[in-house]
Amino acid sequence: MDLQIPLLRLKNKRKVFHSEADFQFALAWELQLQYPDASVRLEYPPPHDPTKYVDILVRLGEDVYPIELKYKTKLFSAMVGGEPYYLKNHGAQDVGKYDFVKDICRVEAFREHISGYSEGYAIWLTNDPYYWNKPKNNTAGYSAFSVHHGAVKEGTMSWGISMSKGTTKGRDNALVLSGRYIIDWHDYSQVDAKNGLFMYSIVRVVGRN
Repeated sequence: MDLQIPLLRLKNKRKVFHSEADFQFALAWELQLQYPDASVRLEYPPPHDPTKYVDILVRLGEDVYPIELKYKTKLFSAMVGGEPYYLKNHGAQDVGKYDFVKDICRVEAFREHISGYSEGYAIWLTNDPYYWNKPKNNTAGYSAFSVHHGAVKEGTMSWGISMSKGTTKGRDNALVLSGRYIIDWHDYSQVDAKNGLFMYSIVRVVGRN
């Protein structure tokens, strides 16, 4: 399965999404159109832990592809294709970066437990440049989780000592990756409005040999 094809087709149809759920449904629909013989499921509960849902699960023949999504936004208001969009400012980019990396960890974990796993993906879409730009301070408490363009994610990543417990509450654990991933960001869409540049990144997690 080539995820780039349905995503590129989608960006010609939808420049902006109202929410992560809107993005999730639109991508799943495009996947079904691209691969009509596939079984596409949203919020799939894996048998090993049905409390941790997979955002999108695609079964194509004997191969299975779990997909995790994140859609983080800055304040945005515009008419796009005759439809009004009002996106809120999610902020908290430090914990957002942690959550992005955690998605890769989740996909790696699915590799161990989902029968027929072929490869999995973590997809991030945002109009917030704090994610794709490199931090000005390399010693910031969140720097281990930076997902800027060209960042390398591997091994064990932990918060720096400068991070407050209030910020990291619920995200205290270090994140550990078995693979090595280079983060690449690409243009998704450009809308003539404040914060109108949207970028996406796809991280591919291959199956075990």
